[in-house]
Amino acid sequence: MTTNNALVFVLLGLGMFFAPAELPQLFPANAGDGSSTSGLWLGVMGVGQMLLGLTIAMHNEIIRLRAAIEEWDSLERTFDLAEVRWAMPASFYAVAVDWRPGEAAAAA
Repeated sequence: MTTNNALVFVLLGLGMFFAPAELPQLFPANAGDGSSTSGLWLGVMGVGQMLLGLTIAMHNEIIRLRAAIEEWDSLERTFDLAEVRWAMPASFYAVAVDWRPGEAAAAA
């Protein structure tokens, strides 16, 4: 069963669960306590169908997600980038050069 089919199961289960509450005229009270056995049956089957659909959808998506994670290897990728380009011309960075006289620069 595909994920789309499983999600249709979930929607049908929701419909089955809420049908007795939304359309009470279609589910007359026929039990001794005043409840509708067909409404109770639809509710139980709706919950079961929702659980089945959710379980299969989660199973399918977890398999797909696990395969995607196993295929992804970001740590082994090497990115060969060119050297960093300076944002300004080289003359702008000339202030970083040591302008002291030769003896003073050697002493430091």
